[in-house]
Amino acid sequence: MSVSGARAKLKDAHRSLAVAWDQAKQSWDDPASRSLEKHHLEPLETTVRAALGALDLMNEVLERVRRDCGDDA
Repeated sequence: MSVSGARAKLKDAHRSLAVAWDQAKQSWDDPASRSLEKHHLEPLETTVRAALGALDLMNEVLERVRRDCGDDA
């Protein structure tokens, strides 16, 4: 899988999780749900954003390497 493909999969999975969580919050609002959001989902948001940024950088480096090596693939 390409870096851009992995990035797209991660972004789609994160978006799906956000949609599912928004739906769950409509009927689940108690201390357990707030704890789950605070301790797991909010930190995951930061981690996913960092991973997406890292994948963008990795893709840039790989594109530069391909150009420098004359490989169009």
